[in-house]
Amino acid sequence: MGKLYWQKSEKDMLEIITFTMYLITITDIESASVEVHRLVFDNYEECLSLATAINQVRDPIVNKKNCRSVINYYWDFP
Repeated sequence: MGKLYWQKSEKDMLEIITFTMYLITITDIESASVEVHRLVFDNYEECLSLATAINQVRDPIVNKKNCRSVINYYWDFP
């Protein structure tokens, strides 16, 4: 019963790997509010280069690594 989602064969599936970086910005230095932006890259080196340039290789709030890979699977594509 749990296999209904996976009935299509792997040859019909398109796998796309992206790298995600969460950019944290402070809009006003006198308030405690921050904004989080999600940036998606298709190249790990570009993601890491930007993260290093803005000193956010690790997320400053929860200290997780940025530029982690995300695998997306697509079955219905033109």
